[in-house]
Amino acid sequence: MRFMIIIAVCFVQAALALQPKFQVVEQLEDVPEGWIKGDSPPPSTLIKLRLAVNQPNLVTLEQDVIDISTPGHSRYGQHMKRDELKRFLRPGAAISDQILAWLNSENVSSNSVEMDGNWFTFQTTILHAEHMLNTKFSYFHHPATKTTVIRSLGYSVLREIYPLIMMIQPTTRFGGPSNLHITPMKEVVMATPADLAAPCGSIVTPDCLREMYGLYGTQAKPDARNRLGISGFLEQFARHRGFYEFLNLYAPNQTNANFSVVSINGGLNDESSTLASSEASLDVQYSITMAYNTLATYYTTAGRGPLVPDGDQPLANYSTNEPYLEQLHYFLNLPDDELPAVLTTSYGESEQSVPATYANVTCNLFAQLGARGVSIVFSSGDSGPGSSCISNDGSKRRKFLPSFPASCPFVTSVGATFNSQPERAISFSGGGFSDNFARPQYQHAAVKGYLKILGNQWQGLYNPHGRGIPDVAAQGTNFIVRDHNRWIRVSGTSASAPTFAGIVSQLNAVRLARGKTRLGFLNPWLYTLGQPGMTDIVDGGSRGCYGLDVNGTLRYATLNATPGWDPVTGLGTPQFQPLAQLALAV
Repeated sequence: MRFMIIIAVCFVQAALALQPKFQVVEQLEDVPEGWIKGDSPPPSTLIKLRLAVNQPNLVTLEQDVIDISTPGHSRYGQHMKRDELKRFLRPGAAISDQILAWLNSENVSSNSVEMDGNWFTFQTTILHAEHMLNTKFSYFHHPATKTTVIRSLGYSVLREIYPLIMMIQPTTRFGGPSNLHITPMKEVVMATPADLAAPCGSIVTPDCLREMYGLYGTQAKPDARNRLGISGFLEQFARHRGFYEFLNLYAPNQTNANFSVVSINGGLNDESSTLASSEASLDVQYSITMAYNTLATYYTTAGRGPLVPDGDQPLANYSTNEPYLEQLHYFLNLPDDELPAVLTTSYGESEQSVPATYANVTCNLFAQLGARGVSIVFSSGDSGPGSSCISNDGSKRRKFLPSFPASCPFVTSVGATFNSQPERAISFSGGGFSDNFARPQYQHAAVKGYLKILGNQWQGLYNPHGRGIPDVAAQGTNFIVRDHNRWIRVSGTSASAPTFAGIVSQLNAVRLARGKTRLGFLNPWLYTLGQPGMTDIVDGGSRGCYGLDVNGTLRYATLNATPGWDPVTGLGTPQFQPLAQLALAV
């Protein structure tokens, strides 16, 4: 009997010895499309890593955000404070100690470690990072965007650490060819003198939008609780001179308007630059003129610039950094009285180019901003149901390709329309159904109605259970913009998002004037009480999937605008006066 026990123990010990010491956290099948793998970086190269702790309270938080944002719920409007949120998400002492001990054992200097909520940020060398993550880092170059980064195709952690880890980046996060580029606007052309004087049917100006969406006679009072935030990335500089020239011609009653500039992670705003900045100019000029008198800030997050080369930015000429994490951590660390009430961003990429874990973690950070009362607005993209419409998992399966972060359930995504009386869906308006995020309860009834109309069309090319985008829409063609001493015409959902964001700022002003809280995360309100304040768009549709051969089944892929919600214009376009009354009803 004793002999059998000894043998059994030996077998157990042998089995344990055969178990891998490391467990895979993330693994890519191949080098992402468009990227070329190069040499290994020097072992002494520094790399800054962010580690997200697997925190059960994250799921609880997302439900809390829904409760806080749903009209009729007892917690509606009770937004969380910064310190309250951090305490809620902070891991227990035992977990923190275990992670710190692991980092220390891997030669990570304690002086480089920062703890913030459920995040640890630290700096180490490539040599030590490769050992602790059981991986190999390489230079990867993207010729089309002249971007060079240090990344790996996968990483692992010790078995005993694995249950604590959600994600460590930058490692497998590459992004697609559009990574770190402002969502390409559908059209940017020089405006002629005739364009500048054309009527609203031919061009779009602030007056055209204010008349179309019922904002005439509205004027917000400057209020620090209602700051409008405008995201800026990659050498998109918001120029005050162009802004004032735009006001003088198209908003002469707002010539006292202004905006401040805040740098995140060394972001630049070189107003003397000769580079075109049509996106920044568009966003600033239209969001502010729609918000009228609201305090506004342009938040410029570093992309390329004079940054100290490290693992994420190894070459000064081709440096690049991850904007979402830098920007979101900056906002979440702001004191409550400095946080913007509305944040508009005209930026995105194909959802499939974003690792699912990264997308989930980033989306949760957007949810955290929603918990603190921030309305987050994103453009839905300019490729209709998708561009190439080919999967990147090696199978080259044909499928519709939604955009991220527009597909995150905790942001409000904005599609595009054109024309008036009636407004129509425009062909490039991005939309569809997420492959990564399940359809949230707040839009279940609305999306279910559309799927019934759609029937079997495009079956198998989209996820019928996914989060539907966009949520709303606004005009998106022929916006007159002043950029770098020239007048241009701009089209794209990049124009629609700041337009809608400016209207949300006005709605916040109405609520604050009545002693109410700001709206915060918008979607549960929009899909319930807010829906009667939207103009339903039932004409037009989107087109996409042009990247296939002539005989391809997706060559003329279309999604139509229909009564009710649709994946081209969402719930429709805003009408300020009805929305203002509905905003006061809760």
